Amino acid sequence: MEDHQPKHNDRLHSSYKSHRFNTGFSNFNKKRLFIILGSIIGLAIIIFLIFFISAKTAEPGIKMVSGTEYISGEEGQVIVRLDDSRNVPIDDANCILSLLYPDKSFFLIDIPMNPTTVPGNYYHSFTTPEREGIYEEHIRCTIIRGDNARTLNISYSFHVSTGLNLIREISISQREQYDDLVERVGSLDSNLSYLQSFIDENVMSEMNQLGQSISDINNSLNSSLDGIESRLNETMLTNFEELYDKFRDSYGAMADIFGTGE
Repeated sequence: MEDHQPKHNDRLHSSYKSHRFNTGFSNFNKKRLFIILGSIIGLAIIIFLIFFISAKTAEPGIKMVSGTEYISGEEGQVIVRLDDSRNVPIDDANCILSLLYPDKSFFLIDIPMNPTTVPGNYYHSFTTPEREGIYEEHIRCTIIRGDNARTLNISYSFHVSTGLNLIREISISQREQYDDLVERVGSLDSNLSYLQSFIDENVMSEMNQLGQSISDINNSLNSSLDGIESRLNETMLTNFEELYDKFRDSYGAMADIFGTGE
């Protein structure tokens, strides 16, 4: 009995140690799990707070988009873009435009601008004046958020260029000269066509008639010449016969004379 007692106590002690180890390990895992979950929740809260604070503190901004060089009488546009510091477009603003002549008198006053199909962009179209020089652009946009109104202002300029107007005038002059040349060539071609038609209808007909007349004249001349030649031959033959008869009579008379003398 005494020999078996120590072995039994050893088993109990070993079992107790194993139980304490498993319990400690389990408690360690639970603490670790709680720490991980707490960290995830804390990180989510921090991210939410950062997003919420950045959304609250996002500052609106305005910048120009349109060009600055024009010629007189063409279509011009003033275009601005509104977005915040997170590059989110602001598409519910109310924008007003004023334009000044080079002498600083008003060309347009407080004209409402319209949104384009691009969110955050606003524009107004106009025809550029004949007066050359630098025009001032003033845009005022109002943004309402709840009970708060925020106003953004921007100034810019565009140029009605003397050089571009001169180029346009030269181009127009060259175009007019080209059109005049084309018209003259077309008129000349029309006159040539008329002249050709007149020649075909009148001159050629006259020439054909003249050719027929010449042919008739030739035929008449040939016929006349044939008649003249026939009459001439006949006359010559008659004259020759008469001459021959006279010569024969003279010869006979001479023969008689000489014959009588013998």
